[in-house]
Amino acid sequence: MKSKLIGLALLLCFGANAQQFKMKDGIIHAKISYQNLNRIKIKNDAIDSIAGIDSAFHFEKNDKTGEIFIRPTEDNGYDPISLSVVMVSGKTQDLVLEVVDGEANTIELVAEKEEYPRIDLPAMDEEISGNNYEESICAVMKKFINLPKNSPEIEVKAMDRNYAHLTASLEKAYRIDGYVALKYKVTTSLQKISRLDERMFSRKGDICLSLSSLEIHPGFSVSLYILRH
Repeated sequence: MKSKLIGLALLLCFGANAQQFKMKDGIIHAKISYQNLNRIKIKNDAIDSIAGIDSAFHFEKNDKTGEIFIRPTEDNGYDPISLSVVMVSGKTQDLVLEVVDGEANTIELVAEKEEYPRIDLPAMDEEISGNNYEESICAVMKKFINLPKNSPEIEVKAMDRNYAHLTASLEKAYRIDGYVALKYKVTTSLQKISRLDERMFSRKGDICLSLSSLEIHPGFSVSLYILRH
């Protein structure tokens, strides 16, 4: 019942005060309402998690939009709230929220836009097109992921692929059905679980990328598989 009431409140209480801030290394000071739910959202990114004193605020996260909705607790009252917002990209922004009376506030943090490189597909033969081409690429990738450990390797020169807090280091390279197949080891410098996306590591000339997991844990690694001509 509580969840339904919060959902109804989200529909009714927004549209009042909007504040926009460009993300920076220092602390951003903003205002939130004591009486109402307030929204914090990220432009060009999404919120992965937040950190602060649990007794100071109630919050609810919308996993689809990457936003959070926050309101001070009665115990906190009108005391300022210190908060760290962690983005899906791994960036972190520290906030100090001044608690005031009045209507709900929307705080929009503007992150620097990340441009993912375009993936160029090779020219297709006339007899291979549409779904047939996609199926053939998927079949090669499946074969790559399930290669026996003693499969013959090839030598290639490949740079590490870095993205924010992530590092992908080349482990092995193979030649499979005319494609160069590169296996990378992905690690993170963060001390938290982070979401992954193949586009974070894509480069011009890549045909297909696949991750062994879409989450990476501190101290562990994830395998990245890449097919190139």
